[in-house]
Amino acid sequence: MSKTKITIDEVKRLAGLSALEFSDEELKAFIPEFEQILELVDEVKNCDIGDSKLEYTSHKLSDCREDVAKESLPQEEILLNSPKTKKGSFCVPKMLD
Repeated sequence: MSKTKITIDEVKRLAGLSALEFSDEELKAFIPEFEQILELVDEVKNCDIGDSKLEYTSHKLSDCREDVAKESLPQEEILLNSPKTKKGSFCVPKMLD
């Protein structure tokens, strides 16, 4: 299995998308961690599951609570901690080109 190489520019891009700031030394320290994560993802991708039937069990419908409308916080209060808002909504960085 060939090892996926991560560049410092890719780490900087991920940090930017996450709105996080790191020193160059910290960014370089992330490279082996991301490479290890990608290696583990490759291992999972290459697992032979044979004829196993996949069952998605993230939740059971019977365990869901009843949907009940209730009073929420005022919009102004919710937006107070947001670094950027526009027309009463949160502004977030564009994730996809």
